[in-house]
Amino acid sequence: MTMQGQGESQPGEGVESLDSLANQMEPSETPDESEGGDAPEESELPEVEGDEPDEQPEEGEEEATVTIKHDGKDVTLKQSEVIELAQKGFDYTNKAMAVAEQRKALEPIKAQVETLRQQNESALTESQGRLTAIVSFMQEQLGDPPPVEWASQDAGYYIAQKELYESRKGQLEKAQQALHRVEQERNLSRQSAIQQQILETQAALKDTLPDWNTAKEEELAAYVGEQGLNPKDADMAFWKSGFWTMAHKAKAYDGLMAEKAKMKPVSTLAKVIKPSTNNQPPQLAKRQDAMKRHNANPSLNTLADLI
Repeated sequence: MTMQGQGESQPGEGVESLDSLANQMEPSETPDESEGGDAPEESELPEVEGDEPDEQPEEGEEEATVTIKHDGKDVTLKQSEVIELAQKGFDYTNKAMAVAEQRKALEPIKAQVETLRQQNESALTESQGRLTAIVSFMQEQLGDPPPVEWASQDAGYYIAQKELYESRKGQLEKAQQALHRVEQERNLSRQSAIQQQILETQAALKDTLPDWNTAKEEELAAYVGEQGLNPKDADMAFWKSGFWTMAHKAKAYDGLMAEKAKMKPVSTLAKVIKPSTNNQPPQLAKRQDAMKRHNANPSLNTLADLI
């Protein structure tokens, strides 16, 4: 059997090709044949090296098995199962390599798209700031509408002021609408970038953290919330894979410290009291008194008491 990914068997050195063998088997006018010579026996034909059929176990014969290590345990598999698993492994490796190459090829395009997105967001931010300033200025210039009493005093002046007020009011409304459109476009661009970043972060975390799932995501979100972190404070860093990787490590460290704290003794050890002269053995106290008398007034009597 030839497994996928292996080349077909090639004739080795000194082995004739199939074409040459076919030529030898065709009748040709040779001296031996013309004289009625015997054809070469089958045993004299050269052997051809090639793929031989797989040896199939005979009926009643058990298939060979192989023992491998998996998750620290011995697993016994049949030879056919090992071949099947190896084939799947080759297929997975090829697919993984193809995906890795595709991702690598997309990196420059992603970088270019990110650059354009940042430029567009910067332009929208600038437009938003400029329109905000214009709206504030127009609101100050608009003021209050002219009172109706002016019409009885000077109708022409009243009409001119009213038209000026309505013109300024119309310009203010247009500026406010333009500001609203820019804000909406900026929010949509930001939300799109965040959604794309979330997808990339989830894919990266699944590759780097074996236990990453929805439950783990909710658990870490609660943990970083307890630390006073949220999307508003952390901004775009909240959607980066590095942020959650650090949160995962920090939570694991806190858990380790909590377990270590449980191992500390609850009660303190009894205080060891240094022995004094009062609670020393009688013989030791007597010898110390004799030593003091001998040091104070050396004599044969004090030395005898010491001995």
